Amino acid sequence: MDLESIRGIRHGLEDCRRSGLTQFFNEFMPVLFSQGYSFEDLFSALANWADNQPRLEEVVGHLEKAADEIQRD
Repeated sequence: MDLESIRGIRHGLEDCRRSGLTQFFNEFMPVLFSQGYSFEDLFSALANWADNQPRLEEVVGHLEKAADEIQRD
């Protein structure tokens, strides 16, 4: 296999992974909402999880800020 073929396969897999994750959230979010959870709850949980991931340290502040912005509306 040449390098161009490998790149094509890699991009195809990335697209499938993102598509699968989108489908998961399309089905998962209504379940969360029906149980009384909010979008802010999701952002807060992601921020808490990211806070324990050293390489995501810079992301935590953005998630917290996004949760605050949603809460204001």
